[in-house]
Amino acid sequence: MFTFHKLEIVHWDYWERFTIPLDSDIVTVVGPNGSGKTTLLDALRTVLAIRCSSGRDYRRYLRRADRPYAWIRAVVSNPRRGSGQFAFWPIAEPVVTLFCRIEKKAGEWPRSYGIAPGDLAIEQAQDSALVNWTGVKQYEAQLEGAGLTRAIKRVLALDQGHTDKLCEYSGHQLLELVFDVFGDQEVLENYQRAREDQRAVERELQELRTQLAQLGSQLHEAEQAVNSYNEYRRLVEELADLHGQWLPRARLAEKSDAIKGGRSQLRGKRNERLEARRALAEGEQALRQATEKEANATTDEQRLKAELEALQEQERELLKQLSLPQGVLDARARLVARAEQQTRDVDAAALSAEQERLSRGRFVAEQRLDQLRGERTDVEARIEALASGRPPPSRDVDEFLSAMQKGRIAYTMLADIVEISDEAWQGAVEAILHAYRHIVLLERHEDRERAWALGERMGYRHFVTPDRGEVPVPRQDSLLACVRFKANPPVWLARLLNEIRCVADIATGAALPPEQAWITPTGYHRERRGARDISVRQFHFGRTALAQARARLREIDEEIEKQDAALRALVTRLTTVQAALGGAEASRELAAREPEFAQAQQELEEFQRRADSLRRDREAAAGHYYAAIEASKETVGARTKAEQDLNTATGKARQVESEFDGARNAYVQNVLAWRSLRAGKPAQWRTPGALAEVKARYGLPADVEREILRQQTKKDENTYVTDPNCLLKRDKLKDDHGQMQGRIGDQETNLERASTATERARGQYINVLKGTLRRYAANLKHLGGLAGIGVEVEYPQIANDDLSLAQASLGVQFNFDQKGLIGLNDGEASGGQQVMKSMILLVGMMMEDQRGGGFVFIDEPFAHLDIFNIDKVGAFLQATRAQYILTTPNTHNVNVFNPSDLTLLTQKRRPGETWAPQVAFLRRDRGIRT
Repeated sequence: MFTFHKLEIVHWDYWERFTIPLDSDIVTVVGPNGSGKTTLLDALRTVLAIRCSSGRDYRRYLRRADRPYAWIRAVVSNPRRGSGQFAFWPIAEPVVTLFCRIEKKAGEWPRSYGIAPGDLAIEQAQDSALVNWTGVKQYEAQLEGAGLTRAIKRVLALDQGHTDKLCEYSGHQLLELVFDVFGDQEVLENYQRAREDQRAVERELQELRTQLAQLGSQLHEAEQAVNSYNEYRRLVEELADLHGQWLPRARLAEKSDAIKGGRSQLRGKRNERLEARRALAEGEQALRQATEKEANATTDEQRLKAELEALQEQERELLKQLSLPQGVLDARARLVARAEQQTRDVDAAALSAEQERLSRGRFVAEQRLDQLRGERTDVEARIEALASGRPPPSRDVDEFLSAMQKGRIAYTMLADIVEISDEAWQGAVEAILHAYRHIVLLERHEDRERAWALGERMGYRHFVTPDRGEVPVPRQDSLLACVRFKANPPVWLARLLNEIRCVADIATGAALPPEQAWITPTGYHRERRGARDISVRQFHFGRTALAQARARLREIDEEIEKQDAALRALVTRLTTVQAALGGAEASRELAAREPEFAQAQQELEEFQRRADSLRRDREAAAGHYYAAIEASKETVGARTKAEQDLNTATGKARQVESEFDGARNAYVQNVLAWRSLRAGKPAQWRTPGALAEVKARYGLPADVEREILRQQTKKDENTYVTDPNCLLKRDKLKDDHGQMQGRIGDQETNLERASTATERARGQYINVLKGTLRRYAANLKHLGGLAGIGVEVEYPQIANDDLSLAQASLGVQFNFDQKGLIGLNDGEASGGQQVMKSMILLVGMMMEDQRGGGFVFIDEPFAHLDIFNIDKVGAFLQATRAQYILTTPNTHNVNVFNPSDLTLLTQKRRPGETWAPQVAFLRRDRGIRT
C-alpha cells in the first residue's frame, strides 16, 4: 500500500495555509490539548475519503475557517504490488498527488476528489488536464484499488485513545476483517454468486409453493362455495315443502285434537257452573247469620262499658274526698315528731332562719375569696410578663413559642415591638390590636415553611408571618400616628392602622365620608360593614398596660382583706346559732287541734269503707266488660270470615261462568276453523293415519312455524352461493393445482443442481480462506518476532456448510516475556500489552509476504502507558516497515520521540488573531524549519 510524502492544507479549521513533509517512517505530531493534532489527522482522513474521528464532520472545520473553499493536497507513493502493477495504475510515476477540493454552494459543502501523476501544486491542479476529478464513490474505489480497503479504512478511522480496540474484536470479527484485507475477491464473488443463485432458486421454489398454497386455498374456497350452493338448494326445497304440505297438515291435526278436547271440556265446565251457584247461595245465608250475632254482641259491649265508666267516676270522686282528712292526719304526725325532739323552750323558727341565712352568706363569701385569689395569681403573672417585656401568658402561645425555640426558629412577638406614643388613644389601639396580640413575626424568611408546619401540627390559631416592611408615613389623625414600632411590623397591619382615623366622638365620625373608617378613644369602631363597640378591659401593649395591671392588683388586695374580715364574723355568729338551736315547742299545737284530728280520723275510716265497696263493684263490672269485648271480637271474626267465603264463592262462580262461556265459544270456533282448513285439501290428509304422522314428525303448527323460521333465518343470516357456475370454477382450479405440483417437482430438481454448485464454490472459498489465514498467521508471527512477543494462531474448524462458515472464528494468543499465552481481550494484558497486540494485528494486515508497507494514523497511542511500555511500543514501531503518523500531547514523556525522525508541532490560535500558527516540523538531522 502507498505511504505519505507531503501534505498541504488551505483554509482548514483555523489554519490559513501550510505545507508539511511526511516522508518518514514514523511521524510524531505533538502539541498541547486543543492545538489541532486530531484536526491534522482528520485532514488526512478527509483526503482519503474516510470519516473524521469522534463523530466530527469535515464541514465543522470549514465553518470555522469561514472561507468559501478549502483544499487538501497529499503527495503519496505509487509502489508496485506483488504482481508488479503500480498501485495507482495506469499512473506509472513514483509519486502521485491526491486532491480534495471543497467549495460552498447554496449553503452546502460538496467535495470533489482528484488524482494526478507526480507532485502537482494546487494552483496547477485548477485547470490541469492531468487531474482526473471524480466523485466520492469513484474516488473510494480508486483508493481501494491502490490498497486502501474498507477494512483498513475502518481501522484508520479509530477515535482518539482507541488504538487498542483491534484486540477487543471477537474471533469471528477478526476473521471477517482479515479475509476482507487478504482474501481473493473473485473466489469470494464466485461463492457469493453461487449462493445467491441457490437462494434465487430457493426463493422461486418458495414462491411456487406459496402459489400452490394459494391455489390450494382457492380450491378449498371453491369446494366450500360448491357446498354452500348445495346447502342453499336444500334449504329452498325444504322451505317449499314446509310451507306447501306440512304446515297445513299440522294445522288440521291441531284443530282435530282441539275439537275433541273441547267437547270433554265443555261437559266438565257445565258441572262446575252448577256447583259454584250452590256454594254462592250457602255463603250468602252464612253472612246474614254472622251479621246478626255481631250486632247483638256490640250492644252488650256498649252497655257494660257505660256501667264500668260510672263506677270509675264514683271511685275518683271518693278518692278526692279521702285526701282532705289524710292531709290533716299527716300534719298531726309531723307535730308529734317535732314534739318528741324538743329539749327546751327556744325560738326554733327564728334560729333556723338565721342559720340558713348565715350558711348562704358564708358560702358566697368563700366563693368570692377563691375568685379573687385566682384573679390575683393571673394579674401577678401578667405584671411579671409585662415588666420583662414578654406578652401576657397564654398556655397555647407559651407551648408554641417553646416549640419554636427548640426548633431554633428566630421570632419576635408583636407586643415586643409596639409602643403607644399617645396614651389618650391607648384604648382605641388596644381594641384594634386585641385580635392580633399574639402574632409571631419571623426574623428569617427561609424559616417560614418550618414555622407554618409547626403551627399546623400544634393548632396555633394566630398569624405566623415573615412578611414585614417599613412603616409608611402616618396620615393626619390616623391611628398609626398614635403608635411607634421598635422594628418592622407586618405590612398589612401598618396599612390597617393608617386607614383608621381617630375621632373625638361619634358625631365627628358620623360626619366623615362613608368609606372612611374611624374609632373613638373608648373603642367604638366604624368600618365598611358598620359600627360596633370593640373595647377591651385588659391592655396588652405599652406602659399603660403594666400600670393598669398593677392598679388592679391593689384593688384585688383591698377587696380580699374586706372579704376575709366579713367571713370571720359570719363564721363566729353561725357557730353561736347552731349551738343554741336544738328544737321547737309543738305540744300546744297538738292539744289545740285534737278535735280536728279526731274528726279527720272518723272521716278517713268512713271513706275507706266506701272505697272498698266501690272497688269490688268496679272489678266485677270490668270483668263483665272484658268478657263482652272478647265475645264481640269473636263475632267480628265470624262475620269477616263469612264475607271472605262469600267473596271467594262469588269470584269462583264468575270465573266458572266465564270459563264455561269461553269453552263453548272456543268449541264453536274450532269447528268453524276445521271446516275452513279442510276445504280444498286432499282427503288423505284428514285420515287418522295422516294426522298421527304429522304429529309424530313435527307436533303442533307452532313447531312447524319455528322450523320454518329457523330455516328461513339460516337462509337470511348466512351467505350462500347461488350461482351454479361455482361448479365450473371448482373444476378449473383443480386442474391448475395439479399443473402447479408438476412445476414444483421440476424446480426441486433445479435446486439440487444449484446446491451442488454452491458446495463446490464454498469449497474453493474455504481453501482460499485457509491460505489467507496461513499468510496472516505468518505475518503475525514475523511481527511478534520483531517485538520479542510469541504469537500463536488457532485456525478455525471449517466444514463445507454455511453454518460452519458463519460460526468460524480466528483465535490469536500472545506470549509476553515468557509468562504464558493470553488471548485477544481476556482482561489479563496491561495497557501497553493491549497496544502491542493491536499494533501486531493491524500491521499484519498491511504486510504482503512479510514485507512492510502502508500507513497508520494513531491518535495518542502512548496514552495511559508507563515509560517502559512506551519504549516497547516505540521499538516495535521502528522494527516494522509501515508508515506511522502518531499524536501525543506535549506533556507526555520524552521517550515517545525516540522512534521518530520527523516531529510536527501544532500550536493554539492566539487571542485576537484570525488564524492559528502554521504547523512546524523538526528533523533530527536538519533542525527546525517552517
